[in-house]
Amino acid sequence: MKASHFKKSVLALTTIAVLAGCATPPADTPPGALKVVYSQHYPDGSYLKEQPTEVRLVTREATTKNVAQQVGLNLLLLSVGALSFQGFSKDDLNGRIVDGPTDRAHLRNPIPTDFVARLQTRVDTAIQWNEGLKTQTYAHPLVVGGGSTRLVYENLAGTEDATYRLKTDLVVYRKRGAGASIKSLMAPRTVSCADQSAHAWPQSRWAEGNYLPVKQEMDALLAACETKVVAALDELLRD
Repeated sequence: MKASHFKKSVLALTTIAVLAGCATPPADTPPGALKVVYSQHYPDGSYLKEQPTEVRLVTREATTKNVAQQVGLNLLLLSVGALSFQGFSKDDLNGRIVDGPTDRAHLRNPIPTDFVARLQTRVDTAIQWNEGLKTQTYAHPLVVGGGSTRLVYENLAGTEDATYRLKTDLVVYRKRGAGASIKSLMAPRTVSCADQSAHAWPQSRWAEGNYLPVKQEMDALLAACETKVVAALDELLRD
């Protein structure tokens, strides 16, 4: 993940502090209450520059332009005696707004809002049905991290119309321990929901019905993510 899409934190301890939230739960927090929140931060320290609101489009032209810029940067580094070059991947690109649809509802990215709310409901129910979890008090929230979703071109070469896969970078995580304990400095427990569509279609196919296939793919991915997170709750909530 490069700076064009995500930006790395400078110090690991800074990232840990960002992810930590409150060291202890509020005094009036009832047993079994676990807050689900959204964050632009990923547990590895990278983060989105802005909260995603729509599915975006990464085209071949975007890569061609970025490669040209990267070549110029590498030549500059070489001229000043740098020993390494900067790499590049199409998956590092944030992409652009999708043009064309008269109704943009199917391009809306629901991860920071609707998905968080649905996951909260699923988690609440699962905890109340689990005797071991509903008696615990939780110092740290369950974090829905990232959620960038893009239609990314499949192949750079070729004269035919480009095909695209829908790709989502999403991870659900929770910090361990509390206060200044050793556990609080360990990597958070995570469930990866990052995925891509099984098929690669031309943009015209994705655009059918004002991008209805995009919404259908997103709905399926997020439903699977909810199930995956609920199945992993025992591990996620173990300090």
